Amino acid sequence: MSTAAAEKTAWLEIGLLWFAGISAAMQFAKFSVSYNELLAYYQAGPTWTGASISVVGTIGLVFGVTAGLIASKIGYRKVLIGALMLGTALSFIQSFLPSFEIIMATRILEGFSQLGVVVAAPTMIAKLSAPQHRSITMGLWGTFFGVAFALTGLFGKPLIAAYQLNGLYLTHGLLMGVMAVALIFLLDADEQRYHTGSTSNSEPYFKKLGKIYRTPQTLLPGLVFVFYTCTLVSLLTYIPNFIASDSLRATMQVVLPLLSTAGTFIAGALSQYLMKPQRVAQMAYAGLAFGAFMLFMGFTTPITFCFVVGQMVLFAGLIPGAALAMIPRLARDSNEQANGYGLIAQLGNLGATIGPPSFATLITAYGLHGLIGLVWFICLMGSLFAYLAVRLEH
Repeated sequence: MSTAAAEKTAWLEIGLLWFAGISAAMQFAKFSVSYNELLAYYQAGPTWTGASISVVGTIGLVFGVTAGLIASKIGYRKVLIGALMLGTALSFIQSFLPSFEIIMATRILEGFSQLGVVVAAPTMIAKLSAPQHRSITMGLWGTFFGVAFALTGLFGKPLIAAYQLNGLYLTHGLLMGVMAVALIFLLDADEQRYHTGSTSNSEPYFKKLGKIYRTPQTLLPGLVFVFYTCTLVSLLTYIPNFIASDSLRATMQVVLPLLSTAGTFIAGALSQYLMKPQRVAQMAYAGLAFGAFMLFMGFTTPITFCFVVGQMVLFAGLIPGAALAMIPRLARDSNEQANGYGLIAQLGNLGATIGPPSFATLITAYGLHGLIGLVWFICLMGSLFAYLAVRLEH
Protein backbone atom coordinates (compact mmCIF):
# COMPACT_ATOMS: atom_id res chain seq x y z
CA MET A 1 0.00 0.00 0.00
CA SER A 2 1.42 3.38 -0.95
CA THR A 3 2.09 6.15 1.52
CA ALA A 4 -0.44 8.33 -0.25
CA ALA A 5 -3.11 5.66 0.14
CA ALA A 6 -2.25 5.31 3.81
CA GLU A 7 -2.93 9.03 4.32
CA LYS A 8 -6.48 8.78 2.95
CA THR A 9 -9.47 7.54 4.93
CA ALA A 10 -11.59 4.94 3.13
CA TRP A 11 -14.92 6.28 4.44
CA LEU A 12 -17.15 3.96 2.38
CA GLU A 13 -15.37 0.80 3.54
CA ILE A 14 -15.28 2.08 7.13
CA GLY A 15 -19.01 2.83 7.01
CA LEU A 16 -19.76 -0.70 5.82
CA LEU A 17 -17.49 -2.21 8.48
CA TRP A 18 -19.41 -0.18 11.08
CA PHE A 19 -22.71 -1.54 9.71
CA ALA A 20 -21.20 -5.04 9.84
CA GLY A 21 -20.53 -4.44 13.55
CA ILE A 22 -24.10 -3.26 14.02
CA SER A 23 -25.42 -6.42 12.34
CA ALA A 24 -23.22 -8.52 14.65
CA ALA A 25 -24.41 -6.69 17.79
CA MET A 26 -27.98 -7.33 16.65
CA GLN A 27 -27.28 -10.98 17.48
CA PHE A 28 -27.69 -9.86 21.11
CA ALA A 29 -30.39 -7.29 20.45
CA LYS A 30 -32.76 -9.47 18.40
CA PHE A 31 -33.18 -11.97 21.27
CA SER A 32 -33.42 -9.17 23.82
CA VAL A 33 -36.25 -7.42 21.95
CA SER A 34 -38.06 -10.73 21.30
CA TYR A 35 -37.63 -12.10 24.85
CA ASN A 36 -41.34 -12.15 25.73
CA GLU A 37 -42.29 -13.80 22.43
CA LEU A 38 -39.56 -16.43 22.85
CA LEU A 39 -40.77 -17.10 26.39
CA ALA A 40 -44.33 -17.62 25.14
CA TYR A 41 -43.38 -19.69 22.08
CA TYR A 42 -40.88 -22.13 23.58
CA GLN A 43 -42.18 -22.25 27.19
CA ALA A 44 -38.58 -22.82 28.31
CA GLY A 45 -38.88 -20.62 31.41
CA PRO A 46 -37.22 -17.29 32.23
CA THR A 47 -33.82 -18.79 33.16
CA TRP A 48 -33.23 -20.68 29.92
CA THR A 49 -34.79 -17.98 27.77
CA GLY A 50 -32.55 -15.40 29.46
CA ALA A 51 -29.57 -17.69 28.88
CA SER A 52 -30.38 -17.70 25.16
CA ILE A 53 -29.63 -13.95 25.17
CA SER A 54 -26.40 -14.01 27.18
CA VAL A 55 -24.82 -17.23 25.86
CA VAL A 56 -23.55 -15.34 22.79
CA GLY A 57 -21.27 -13.30 25.06
CA THR A 58 -19.71 -16.32 26.79
CA ILE A 59 -17.81 -17.16 23.60
CA GLY A 60 -16.12 -13.75 23.72
CA LEU A 61 -15.41 -14.27 27.42
CA VAL A 62 -13.59 -17.56 26.74
CA PHE A 63 -12.08 -17.01 23.28
CA GLY A 64 -11.63 -13.22 22.99
CA VAL A 65 -7.83 -13.18 22.94
CA THR A 66 -7.62 -16.40 20.93
CA ALA A 67 -9.74 -14.78 18.22
CA GLY A 68 -7.20 -11.96 17.85
CA LEU A 69 -4.41 -14.49 17.30
CA ILE A 70 -6.46 -16.51 14.80
CA ALA A 71 -7.53 -13.42 12.84
CA SER A 72 -3.90 -12.28 12.61
CA LYS A 73 -2.88 -15.68 11.23
CA ILE A 74 -5.78 -16.37 8.84
CA GLY A 75 -6.36 -12.76 7.71
CA TYR A 76 -8.79 -10.14 8.96
CA ARG A 77 -10.81 -9.94 5.73
CA LYS A 78 -11.33 -13.71 5.63
CA VAL A 79 -12.33 -13.87 9.30
CA LEU A 80 -14.75 -10.95 8.95
CA ILE A 81 -16.53 -12.27 5.85
CA GLY A 82 -16.59 -15.81 7.25
CA ALA A 83 -18.11 -14.55 10.51
CA LEU A 84 -20.81 -12.62 8.63
CA MET A 85 -21.66 -15.65 6.48
CA LEU A 86 -21.87 -17.86 9.57
CA GLY A 87 -24.18 -15.32 11.22
CA THR A 88 -26.35 -15.23 8.09
CA ALA A 89 -26.78 -19.00 8.05
CA LEU A 90 -27.58 -19.16 11.78
CA SER A 91 -30.24 -16.44 11.55
CA PHE A 92 -31.87 -18.29 8.64
CA ILE A 93 -31.96 -21.48 10.77
CA GLN A 94 -33.53 -19.53 13.65
CA SER A 95 -36.19 -18.12 11.31
CA PHE A 96 -37.64 -21.65 10.99
CA LEU A 97 -38.13 -21.68 14.80
CA PRO A 98 -36.60 -25.13 15.36
CA SER A 99 -36.50 -26.86 18.77
CA PHE A 100 -35.16 -24.84 21.69
CA GLU A 101 -32.09 -27.12 21.85
CA ILE A 102 -31.21 -26.18 18.26
CA ILE A 103 -31.87 -22.52 19.03
CA MET A 104 -29.36 -22.69 21.90
CA ALA A 105 -26.81 -24.39 19.64
CA THR A 106 -27.19 -21.61 17.06
CA ARG A 107 -26.76 -19.01 19.79
CA ILE A 108 -23.45 -20.54 20.89
CA LEU A 109 -22.25 -20.54 17.28
CA GLU A 110 -23.43 -16.94 16.92
CA GLY A 111 -20.94 -16.11 19.65
CA PHE A 112 -18.13 -17.12 17.28
CA SER A 113 -19.70 -15.05 14.50
CA GLN A 114 -20.02 -11.99 16.72
CA LEU A 115 -16.48 -12.36 18.04
CA GLY A 116 -15.01 -12.68 14.55
CA VAL A 117 -16.60 -9.37 13.55
CA VAL A 118 -15.63 -7.42 16.67
CA VAL A 119 -11.99 -8.51 16.41
CA ALA A 120 -11.49 -8.12 12.63
CA ALA A 121 -13.61 -5.04 11.82
CA PRO A 122 -11.98 -2.49 14.18
CA THR A 123 -8.49 -3.66 13.20
CA MET A 124 -9.40 -3.04 9.55
CA ILE A 125 -11.05 0.31 10.34
CA ALA A 126 -7.85 1.48 12.06
CA LYS A 127 -5.79 0.47 9.01
CA LEU A 128 -8.21 2.15 6.57
CA SER A 129 -8.14 5.42 8.56
CA ALA A 130 -5.68 8.22 7.98
CA PRO A 131 -3.88 9.22 11.23
CA GLN A 132 -5.85 12.47 11.46
CA HIS A 133 -9.15 10.54 11.43
CA ARG A 134 -8.29 7.42 13.42
CA SER A 135 -9.74 8.47 16.78
CA ILE A 136 -12.91 9.68 15.01
CA THR A 137 -13.37 6.35 13.22
CA MET A 138 -12.69 4.37 16.40
CA GLY A 139 -15.24 6.55 18.22
CA LEU A 140 -17.72 5.74 15.45
CA TRP A 141 -16.94 2.03 15.82
CA GLY A 142 -17.52 2.27 19.57
CA THR A 143 -21.17 3.24 18.97
CA PHE A 144 -22.05 0.04 17.10
CA PHE A 145 -23.51 -1.80 20.10
CA GLY A 146 -25.76 1.04 21.23
CA VAL A 147 -26.90 1.76 17.68
CA ALA A 148 -27.74 -1.92 17.17
CA PHE A 149 -29.97 -1.95 20.25
CA ALA A 150 -31.60 1.33 19.26
CA LEU A 151 -32.38 0.14 15.71
CA THR A 152 -33.58 -3.27 16.90
CA GLY A 153 -35.77 -1.61 19.51
CA LEU A 154 -37.19 0.72 16.88
CA PHE A 155 -37.89 -1.85 14.14
CA GLY A 156 -37.92 -5.18 16.00
CA LYS A 157 -41.35 -4.98 17.63
CA PRO A 158 -43.12 -3.83 14.42
CA LEU A 159 -41.44 -6.71 12.54
CA ILE A 160 -42.59 -9.21 15.16
CA ALA A 161 -46.11 -7.75 15.09
CA ALA A 162 -46.29 -8.02 11.28
CA TYR A 163 -44.28 -11.20 10.59
CA GLN A 164 -43.79 -12.86 14.01
CA LEU A 165 -40.43 -14.17 15.20
CA ASN A 166 -39.70 -15.70 11.79
CA GLY A 167 -39.73 -12.28 10.15
CA LEU A 168 -37.35 -10.72 12.70
CA TYR A 169 -34.72 -13.46 12.41
CA LEU A 170 -35.03 -13.71 8.62
CA THR A 171 -34.57 -9.94 8.29
CA HIS A 172 -31.45 -10.10 10.46
CA GLY A 173 -30.06 -12.94 8.35
CA LEU A 174 -30.65 -10.93 5.17
CA LEU A 175 -28.91 -7.90 6.69
CA MET A 176 -25.80 -9.92 7.62
CA GLY A 177 -25.80 -11.56 4.18
CA VAL A 178 -25.95 -8.20 2.41
CA MET A 179 -23.05 -6.96 4.56
CA ALA A 180 -20.97 -10.03 3.67
CA VAL A 181 -21.59 -9.65 -0.09
CA ALA A 182 -20.92 -5.90 -0.04
CA LEU A 183 -17.63 -6.34 1.81
CA ILE A 184 -16.51 -9.16 -0.52
CA PHE A 185 -16.69 -6.70 -3.40
CA LEU A 186 -15.48 -3.53 -1.64
CA LEU A 187 -12.64 -4.72 0.61
CA ASP A 188 -9.20 -5.15 -0.95
CA ALA A 189 -8.52 -8.90 -1.33
CA ASP A 190 -4.86 -8.30 -0.43
CA GLU A 191 -4.71 -9.21 3.26
CA GLN A 192 -1.38 -7.39 3.61
CA ARG A 193 -3.29 -4.10 3.39
CA TYR A 194 -4.64 -4.78 6.89
CA HIS A 195 -1.34 -5.90 8.43
CA THR A 196 1.65 -3.98 9.70
CA GLY A 197 4.75 -5.34 11.29
CA SER A 198 5.72 -8.98 11.56
CA THR A 199 3.16 -11.66 10.75
CA SER A 200 5.34 -14.47 12.06
CA ASN A 201 3.44 -17.10 14.03
CA SER A 202 6.33 -19.32 15.07
CA GLU A 203 5.87 -18.79 18.81
CA PRO A 204 3.98 -21.48 20.74
CA TYR A 205 0.32 -20.59 21.30
CA PHE A 206 0.39 -20.33 25.10
CA LYS A 207 3.59 -18.27 24.98
CA LYS A 208 1.84 -15.79 22.65
CA LEU A 209 -1.21 -15.78 24.94
CA GLY A 210 0.95 -14.97 27.96
CA LYS A 211 2.72 -12.21 26.06
CA ILE A 212 -0.64 -10.54 25.23
CA TYR A 213 -1.59 -10.38 28.91
CA ARG A 214 1.87 -9.10 29.84
CA THR A 215 2.01 -6.43 27.11
CA PRO A 216 0.76 -3.08 28.47
CA GLN A 217 -0.13 -1.88 24.94
CA THR A 218 -2.77 -4.61 24.66
CA LEU A 219 -3.73 -5.02 28.33
CA LEU A 220 -4.34 -1.44 29.54
CA PRO A 221 -7.12 -0.47 27.07
CA GLY A 222 -8.95 -3.67 28.05
CA LEU A 223 -8.59 -2.88 31.75
CA VAL A 224 -9.95 0.64 31.18
CA PHE A 225 -12.85 -0.92 29.24
CA VAL A 226 -13.78 -3.72 31.68
CA PHE A 227 -14.92 -1.28 34.38
CA TYR A 228 -17.17 0.44 31.83
CA THR A 229 -18.97 -2.81 30.98
CA CYS A 230 -19.28 -3.56 34.70
CA THR A 231 -21.11 -0.27 35.12
CA LEU A 232 -23.16 0.69 32.06
CA VAL A 233 -25.26 -2.47 31.74
CA SER A 234 -26.03 -2.22 35.45
CA LEU A 235 -26.92 1.49 35.31
CA LEU A 236 -29.28 0.91 32.37
CA THR A 237 -30.84 -2.08 34.14
CA TYR A 238 -31.22 -0.86 37.73
CA ILE A 239 -31.32 2.97 37.67
CA PRO A 240 -34.84 3.19 36.18
CA ASN A 241 -36.15 1.31 39.24
CA PHE A 242 -35.21 4.33 41.40
CA ILE A 243 -37.38 6.70 39.30
CA ALA A 244 -40.74 7.13 40.99
CA SER A 245 -42.59 8.56 37.97
CA ASP A 246 -43.79 5.96 35.46
CA SER A 247 -43.67 8.41 32.54
CA LEU A 248 -40.17 9.62 33.46
CA ARG A 249 -39.01 6.02 33.85
CA ALA A 250 -40.26 5.13 30.36
CA THR A 251 -38.62 8.24 28.89
CA MET A 252 -35.28 7.53 30.55
CA GLN A 253 -35.27 3.95 29.27
CA VAL A 254 -35.13 5.45 25.78
CA VAL A 255 -32.89 8.45 26.55
CA LEU A 256 -30.14 6.70 28.54
CA PRO A 257 -28.93 4.34 25.75
CA LEU A 258 -28.89 7.30 23.34
CA LEU A 259 -26.79 9.35 25.79
CA SER A 260 -24.35 6.46 26.11
CA THR A 261 -24.02 6.19 22.32
CA ALA A 262 -23.55 9.97 22.00
CA GLY A 263 -20.80 9.86 24.67
CA THR A 264 -18.91 7.17 22.75
CA PHE A 265 -18.85 9.22 19.55
CA ILE A 266 -17.93 12.40 21.43
CA ALA A 267 -14.97 10.51 22.92
CA GLY A 268 -13.69 9.81 19.42
CA ALA A 269 -13.80 13.51 18.51
CA LEU A 270 -12.14 14.55 21.79
CA SER A 271 -9.41 11.91 21.34
CA GLN A 272 -8.75 13.10 17.80
CA TYR A 273 -8.64 16.85 18.29
CA LEU A 274 -8.29 17.86 21.94
CA MET A 275 -6.56 15.29 24.15
CA LYS A 276 -5.12 11.81 24.37
CA PRO A 277 -7.74 9.04 24.65
CA GLN A 278 -6.20 8.10 28.00
CA ARG A 279 -7.06 11.61 29.26
CA VAL A 280 -10.59 11.26 27.88
CA ALA A 281 -10.96 8.05 29.91
CA GLN A 282 -9.72 9.82 33.06
CA MET A 283 -12.19 12.65 32.48
CA ALA A 284 -15.00 10.15 31.89
CA TYR A 285 -14.38 8.29 35.14
CA ALA A 286 -14.12 11.63 37.00
CA GLY A 287 -17.47 12.76 35.54
CA LEU A 288 -19.08 9.45 36.45
CA ALA A 289 -17.76 9.69 40.03
CA PHE A 290 -19.02 13.29 40.31
CA GLY A 291 -22.52 12.18 39.25
CA ALA A 292 -22.46 9.50 41.93
CA PHE A 293 -21.40 12.17 44.44
CA MET A 294 -24.40 14.31 43.43
CA LEU A 295 -26.69 11.34 44.12
CA PHE A 296 -24.97 10.79 47.47
CA MET A 297 -25.62 14.44 48.38
CA GLY A 298 -29.33 13.87 47.93
CA PHE A 299 -30.19 15.19 44.46
CA THR A 300 -32.93 12.60 44.16
CA THR A 301 -36.13 14.46 43.28
CA PRO A 302 -37.42 12.82 40.06
CA ILE A 303 -36.29 15.55 37.63
CA THR A 304 -32.88 16.24 39.22
CA PHE A 305 -32.30 12.50 39.62
CA CYS A 306 -32.90 11.99 35.88
CA PHE A 307 -30.54 14.85 34.98
CA VAL A 308 -27.78 13.47 37.23
CA VAL A 309 -28.23 9.92 35.94
CA GLY A 310 -28.22 11.21 32.35
CA GLN A 311 -24.93 12.98 33.06
CA MET A 312 -23.48 9.77 34.55
CA VAL A 313 -24.47 7.66 31.54
CA LEU A 314 -23.12 10.27 29.11
CA PHE A 315 -19.73 10.24 30.85
CA ALA A 316 -19.79 6.43 31.05
CA GLY A 317 -20.41 6.40 27.31
CA LEU A 318 -17.11 8.26 26.76
CA ILE A 319 -15.14 5.31 28.14
CA PRO A 320 -15.50 2.76 25.28
CA GLY A 321 -14.70 5.43 22.68
CA ALA A 322 -11.56 6.33 24.62
CA ALA A 323 -10.51 2.70 25.19
CA LEU A 324 -10.97 1.81 21.51
CA ALA A 325 -9.03 4.92 20.43
CA MET A 326 -6.19 3.90 22.78
CA ILE A 327 -5.53 0.65 20.92
CA PRO A 328 -4.27 2.03 17.58
CA ARG A 329 -2.46 4.80 19.49
CA LEU A 330 -0.58 2.40 21.78
CA ALA A 331 -0.23 -0.69 19.55
CA ARG A 332 3.01 -1.02 17.61
CA ASP A 333 1.60 -3.10 14.72
CA SER A 334 -1.66 -4.61 13.44
CA ASN A 335 -1.10 -7.86 15.38
CA GLU A 336 -1.04 -5.93 18.65
CA GLN A 337 -4.16 -4.05 17.51
CA ALA A 338 -6.06 -7.28 16.85
CA ASN A 339 -4.88 -8.69 20.18
CA GLY A 340 -6.02 -5.48 21.89
CA TYR A 341 -9.49 -5.76 20.36
CA GLY A 342 -9.64 -9.45 21.28
CA LEU A 343 -8.74 -8.65 24.87
CA ILE A 344 -11.35 -5.87 24.96
CA ALA A 345 -13.95 -8.40 23.74
CA GLN A 346 -12.90 -10.85 26.44
CA LEU A 347 -12.70 -8.38 29.32
CA GLY A 348 -15.84 -6.58 28.12
CA ASN A 349 -17.80 -9.81 28.40
CA LEU A 350 -16.25 -10.43 31.81
CA GLY A 351 -17.44 -7.01 33.00
CA ALA A 352 -20.92 -7.53 31.59
CA THR A 353 -21.06 -10.90 33.38
CA ILE A 354 -19.89 -9.85 36.86
CA GLY A 355 -21.25 -6.27 36.91
CA PRO A 356 -25.03 -6.79 37.11
CA PRO A 357 -25.00 -9.39 39.92
CA SER A 358 -22.48 -7.27 41.90
CA PHE A 359 -24.66 -4.17 41.60
CA ALA A 360 -27.81 -6.20 42.35
CA THR A 361 -26.27 -7.59 45.55
CA LEU A 362 -25.17 -4.18 46.85
CA ILE A 363 -28.44 -2.47 45.87
CA THR A 364 -30.39 -5.19 47.69
CA ALA A 365 -28.25 -4.69 50.80
CA TYR A 366 -27.76 -0.90 50.80
CA GLY A 367 -30.15 0.58 48.23
CA LEU A 368 -28.95 3.58 46.21
CA HIS A 369 -25.89 3.98 48.47
CA GLY A 370 -24.76 0.49 47.47
CA LEU A 371 -24.86 1.52 43.81
CA ILE A 372 -22.99 4.77 44.56
CA GLY A 373 -20.24 2.99 46.51
CA LEU A 374 -19.59 0.46 43.75
CA VAL A 375 -19.55 3.23 41.10
CA TRP A 376 -16.87 5.07 43.12
CA PHE A 377 -14.74 1.93 43.41
CA ILE A 378 -15.07 1.29 39.66
CA CYS A 379 -14.13 4.91 38.87
CA LEU A 380 -11.05 4.66 41.08
CA MET A 381 -9.83 1.49 39.34
CA GLY A 382 -10.66 2.72 35.84
CA SER A 383 -8.85 6.01 36.46
CA LEU A 384 -5.80 4.15 37.77
CA PHE A 385 -5.46 2.07 34.59
CA ALA A 386 -6.08 5.14 32.40
CA TYR A 387 -3.26 6.90 34.30
CA LEU A 388 -0.93 3.95 33.67
CA ALA A 389 -1.86 4.11 29.96
CA VAL A 390 -0.85 7.81 29.97
CA ARG A 391 2.48 6.89 31.53
CA LEU A 392 3.03 4.26 28.82
CA GLU A 393 3.54 7.03 26.23
CA HIS A 394 6.10 8.89 28.34
